Amino acid sequence: MNNSNNNKKIICAIDFGTSRTGAAWMISIGNISRNQIVPTDINLSINNDTTQWVLTVPAIWEDKAKEIMRRAFYQAGLISSKKSPNLLFCYEPEVAAIDFFQDQRNQLSQFNNKKLLVVDAGGGTIDITLMKPTIVNNEIKEFEILMIPKGGDFGSIYIDQEFQKFFQSFLNLNDNQFKELKNKCPKGFLKLSNQWESLKMGIQSNEMTEDDSHLIEISFDIRKYLKKTNSALNVEDLVNQFNQRNRNSGLSRIKWEDEEDCLEIYGDRIKSFFEKPIQKLRNYLNNLKQTSEIFKQTEIVFFTGGLSNSDYFRKSVQKQLGNNYQYCKSPYPDKSILIGAVFFGFDPNIVSIRRSQFTYGKITCPIFNPEIHDKNRKTIIKNGNNQEIERCGGVFSPILFKGDVIRLSEPILKVSIPVYENQKAINFQIVRTTKKWDPKLKSLYIDSQGVQKMGSVRVPFPESNIPRNKQEVEVAFHFATTEIKIFMKYLPDPTITRQLTLSYDQMEN
Repeated sequence: MNNSNNNKKIICAIDFGTSRTGAAWMISIGNISRNQIVPTDINLSINNDTTQWVLTVPAIWEDKAKEIMRRAFYQAGLISSKKSPNLLFCYEPEVAAIDFFQDQRNQLSQFNNKKLLVVDAGGGTIDITLMKPTIVNNEIKEFEILMIPKGGDFGSIYIDQEFQKFFQSFLNLNDNQFKELKNKCPKGFLKLSNQWESLKMGIQSNEMTEDDSHLIEISFDIRKYLKKTNSALNVEDLVNQFNQRNRNSGLSRIKWEDEEDCLEIYGDRIKSFFEKPIQKLRNYLNNLKQTSEIFKQTEIVFFTGGLSNSDYFRKSVQKQLGNNYQYCKSPYPDKSILIGAVFFGFDPNIVSIRRSQFTYGKITCPIFNPEIHDKNRKTIIKNGNNQEIERCGGVFSPILFKGDVIRLSEPILKVSIPVYENQKAINFQIVRTTKKWDPKLKSLYIDSQGVQKMGSVRVPFPESNIPRNKQEVEVAFHFATTEIKIFMKYLPDPTITRQLTLSYDQMEN
């Protein structure tokens, strides 16, 4: 990573998913030494020209969601235009791996060309990505992404939800009453949540038994609220009622420690809060092992993200995957993504090869071919000589196929010409699908099942007397970056270039 021209550059990385109470951020000013990247709450004068914002997102995030965030940054005055290069998106598993390798600088050579399965266990999602670093002279030259990022909704918040369901059941409150409790006692509920967070992350696998008890304090304002709303009961009565209702659950009884104002729960019950999300993850990994070549390639399994602090979570994954891999963990799983995002801000080209998550295409109107086109979609168009030409409307023309290797240095080039004489612009829709098909044998259409409309692009033509079939416009699609970028070049005059805006539609099936 080259730091030669960055001594005035301000990198500001933001992770909206790292904290239950808000966003977390880190800053580095003209320095990419790992020890110099620290959280900050200083007053910072934002300059649109020198501040590089880096926003962390899950690898499976929608393109439209990134566009919404870009619009928000512009409306907040943090970037000077909607297309500003001063806002970068980075994929969380990728930057976590970047931070890991920065932490391992003294022994980088042992990782050269090793295939690293990154398990990014965050708050909402768990993302899985297979990466391979290329290391030259003990420096990271580049990363290659070897698989389409995968993942699902079995992150830390789903464990929290199970705990909250238990707490609501213990208090014997319906949904509206529980919501009112959280609104009336915000400090007490925040304290309760913080205690649970510490317990969730700190408990060891061998402590999740019916013999290991753990205390959770119930604050005075919550107890006062409960007494006010249900004066006939005290907390101990609620404990007894809960135990009676759940006597056949197979889990240990809960207890009330009156002297410490604490609820005493046992490890087997805490383990039960993990079980639903962990089982979803087990099923997901098991399906992945049966249907994918990923694990045949994997040499190292690397844990990052806040949930990776959990000993039980890591051991559950290791048990599911087996002993054929080397397992390692980010030194600071809950900060690794932010630190890696700062490094990414200095060198966003460090991840130079990715895999396409979808088959992308544009909607075209090609010459009608009765062997592959639907006859009901045939349309007649007159050219400049008033000749009638049979075309097929709404055809999915592939630009890039799902799983294809995409390189930062190699945009996909497509040449377009106007259909009509004196046409001022070409407007075409960008679509995507996960379907596998051979477009030489069969066509997909804009309204085919599994085709999603993403947005539209307007490709303008300058005023010209050049014949229609000579007015070629080269459109360059950049899919390897963390945002889709599209540029045009007017080939009769290559000095005419422009970055095009992909106006996103609402995603629809």
